[in-house]
Amino acid sequence: MRPPRSGPAPRERLIVGVFTIAALGIGTPATAVAQAAAPPAAQDSQQESPDVSRAIELENAGKFRDAIPLYRQAMRTNPTPIVVLGLERSYAELGMTDSLLAPLDSLLTRFPKEPLYHVVHLRSFQILRRYDAMRAAFERWVHDDPRNASPYGTYARMLIEIGQPATADSIIERGRIALGTARDLQYETAQLRAAMGDWEASARAWRQTLANDAGLASAASYALAPAPATVRPTLRTILGAAPPDRGARRALAELEITWGQPQAAWEALRVLPADTASATVWEEFGDRAMSEERYGLARDALTAAVRVRRTPALDLKAAAAALRAGSPAEVMTLAPMSEAGTDQATAARDYLPLHVGALAALGRGADAERLVAKYDKYLAPGQHERMARLLASAWVRAGDLQRARTALVAAGADADSSDAAGLLALYEGRLDVARRLLRGSQDQSAEMALVMGIVSRVRGDSAPQLGAAFLALARGDSTAAAQKFVDAVAQNPEAASALLIAAARIHAARNDAPGAIALWRRIVSEQGEAPEAAEAELEWARALRRSGDTQGAAAHLEHLILSAPQSALLPQARRELELLRGTVPPG
Repeated sequence: MRPPRSGPAPRERLIVGVFTIAALGIGTPATAVAQAAAPPAAQDSQQESPDVSRAIELENAGKFRDAIPLYRQAMRTNPTPIVVLGLERSYAELGMTDSLLAPLDSLLTRFPKEPLYHVVHLRSFQILRRYDAMRAAFERWVHDDPRNASPYGTYARMLIEIGQPATADSIIERGRIALGTARDLQYETAQLRAAMGDWEASARAWRQTLANDAGLASAASYALAPAPATVRPTLRTILGAAPPDRGARRALAELEITWGQPQAAWEALRVLPADTASATVWEEFGDRAMSEERYGLARDALTAAVRVRRTPALDLKAAAAALRAGSPAEVMTLAPMSEAGTDQATAARDYLPLHVGALAALGRGADAERLVAKYDKYLAPGQHERMARLLASAWVRAGDLQRARTALVAAGADADSSDAAGLLALYEGRLDVARRLLRGSQDQSAEMALVMGIVSRVRGDSAPQLGAAFLALARGDSTAAAQKFVDAVAQNPEAASALLIAAARIHAARNDAPGAIALWRRIVSEQGEAPEAAEAELEWARALRRSGDTQGAAAHLEHLILSAPQSALLPQARRELELLRGTVPPG
């Protein structure tokens, strides 16, 4: 009776196993390993005999019993990695892995130093759960190729997989003694230490492994991710030690993302040397950040890549990230209209929406109008309405409500549901309409975040005073906007803390520390349970520290840590307190 299967499906398990072999470079020619590792449909059957090509077709069709005789015959006459792995997969799909052992034994007699065949031999016993025979297969491989590190590494990895890390440890040590070095066993050492919970030793082994093969960064991250929070600072120190190593930094970035610290992930990567290889890493990180809607990180990473390697496609991605991150001014330098050259259609299709969107975000309606007019005849069907909506948004942000209405009319019926229409309704105090239209906004800018944070908390359908505050802000009258936000508290007490923090931010941006502190003090004393109270007290403490009142700053930080233990700002508060006490360097 054959043992029951467990784990991944046989074909998936076998393909993954061969990729691991290829990654470790055990001696099989790279092209042969790559072909053998690929699913049958991806293999180039023209390099094999007609019978093998037929076997691959049958296997692809799920006709494993018909494929097996053809693979068996090829193993006797002209064995190749494709043939051996095809037979292995076919037997595994039928639960007949034990039938592979006899032909494989004959093959190993003919080719005793072929590492792939030894791996399949070991793996067959692992699948069958015949662990004594697996040990014997390992000993046979060591006997056949005594100066090769692969038998020790492969067998140790399999022992880790089946939950025998102590035995794996002894195999690694035996390999070190037999070979006189553990240099070629660093990967297995790293995996083993992680499996045994020796996280620091694992991280050190991974650091050495990644210096030789940066492509194993994801494997390192996967192995170290379960490390408890108490040892993570040590792992960060090891992987992030100078000089910055590309593989170690990629692994650290993956870990930070897994541990919920995406900003720290970018900090791990940004210090890499500014070369084309790093630009590729930064672009990959930026693409991932964009897909996860972390637009600020995407902007930083893609912009760093652009500084090293400018291409139109990369420039456009960086500009799009900057626009989504609320940095519209960067669009013009990241992807200038001139980059399209004389190809006006490309300029209108790819560059114009970004530039008009940036001008709209900056409230530069007249500039946006001139740019749209310049490329009007090159706009594709449907682009006219989109441009009109962006122009309406530009005039809304500029506070010119009449021209915004005109642009909305030109944009057609769909514009009635745009962000521009929502902001226009907000400025006019029609809160019910603004709330409905802005609910699905994709705008990630700081301005829209402020709008949504307040609109979502204000009750009622009409708020003319609140609309006037936002209109003043859109028109650039920050002094009037701050005062109007404060005045709006009386009519909208349910959003008092949000309105006050908005006014405080305006004062702080204008370097008006006394005005900001007065509002922070009011929030902490009157709205101590509100979400904004933690931000107010943290900024208050920072302002006091900058003014030299370290005692007052420390008192507020200690109060914040004790009163808001669940706040997302707690790590920043702790760091500020450590800065005051001189336990961490500034910056």
